Amino acid sequence: MKSSNRWLIIFGAVIFVLVVAAVVLVLFLPPSEAPLAPEGTPEGTVQRYLLALEAEDFPTAWGYLSPPASENLTYDNWLRQMPRPAEKPGIRITLRKSSLTGNQASVEVVIDVFRPTGPFDNPVSSQDVTFFLTRIGTSWKITSPTYVWWFFY
Repeated sequence: MKSSNRWLIIFGAVIFVLVVAAVVLVLFLPPSEAPLAPEGTPEGTVQRYLLALEAEDFPTAWGYLSPPASENLTYDNWLRQMPRPAEKPGIRITLRKSSLTGNQASVEVVIDVFRPTGPFDNPVSSQDVTFFLTRIGTSWKITSPTYVWWFFY
């Protein structure tokens, strides 16, 4: 066998092994979880609220809310207003920015909802959402929005 043919076979084998290794890594490695923001921060409150909603742990999610008195919102009413989708969409939430002024804070996030659609539709719906929070004692509570419509559109 010629020397050039031997190098070509070795090069092809190396490429093949790299491709197989990449496919195995993509298919079998668990997705990485974003680290949790500190609990006593506005960002940590929003992150834990959204994680509780995603896990359908509604009592925990409700604990992160402090709706304005003008909304007359109770836990039962809040729970009733949330539609239950037939299929749970894939969701990615990205922190954009936050601001803090005294006992008030805002946290801007981008929520990407992934749903299978037709061949010419975009399967990703993106929504910019700004959460407004107020400090109550040593913790932060979400005052707005108190609904979760972006999970279901």
